[in-house]
Amino acid sequence: MGTYINLYEKDKKKYKNTGFKRQALESKLRIPVLSNGFAFASVADFENRDKFREAIGAKSLVPLFEVHELADASTEDKKFESGSFSKVIENGVEKITFECYISIPAFNALQSYEESEYNELFEYNQDGDYSGVYDTDGVKVRGRKITSINVTRLRATKEKVPYVKGEIVFDSKTDVERAVVTKSNLTKEDLEGIFDVELKQIHASATSIVFKAYSEGALVKDLDTKKIFLNNTSGKNLRPNGITFEPSNGTYEIKGTGFASGFTVGMLGVDIKPNIMFEVVDLLKIEVATN
Repeated sequence: MGTYINLYEKDKKKYKNTGFKRQALESKLRIPVLSNGFAFASVADFENRDKFREAIGAKSLVPLFEVHELADASTEDKKFESGSFSKVIENGVEKITFECYISIPAFNALQSYEESEYNELFEYNQDGDYSGVYDTDGVKVRGRKITSINVTRLRATKEKVPYVKGEIVFDSKTDVERAVVTKSNLTKEDLEGIFDVELKQIHASATSIVFKAYSEGALVKDLDTKKIFLNNTSGKNLRPNGITFEPSNGTYEIKGTGFASGFTVGMLGVDIKPNIMFEVVDLLKIEVATN
């Protein structure tokens, strides 16, 4: 009986024509956009600004911060060589490094995506072009697989402001053969992410709860009142008589009966506006005046 060894590389290489007069080159990475495995149904959807923003609002995509000092830190294949013998014993990896000039809270947000299920990456570039890769079906468009994203915040020095040093490692060097690079009406302003909203009580009684909404210290005057909810102390969702906004003083008011301390106010999901997105992260716990 002989031996059977099926380790030989089969010749599947297909040679392609090189007749290209026009060279369309993508520009430099500006905003990395993480993905949890979400795929656009088609290139047409990938080029649709509203579809992109819907995916951000659903938290399938997470735009990160604008990158600076972008550099390639890829490694070459490691080979064992002896005389005329040569064999790759460790594949090189594609890796980029960058800097972000962001605050500590923004760094904390960025760091939360280390070792997470957001392990694919779309790239929005300097000239407004952006890219992903075809899925295995050749129709859907998804992000490039990454194996890690790591960030470290460094203190200010005499020569430099505080900054975040980042590193992204890609899973494959060859997936760019399936690249989808395009340009549409998607802008960097569409990739500002979701803004946290904090609710602050103004006053409350058994029949009325008045509060304001703030984001980054500024009043938010256009929350979707249909998304605002009220829970009692047991966490049961109530149906108040109405929720109104008073533009003269920037207050929201919930009217009803039987309100008590310990009730909570929040907002369902993400409020997607034409040029910004809001989310109420923490519930507002109500304190009803006793006098």
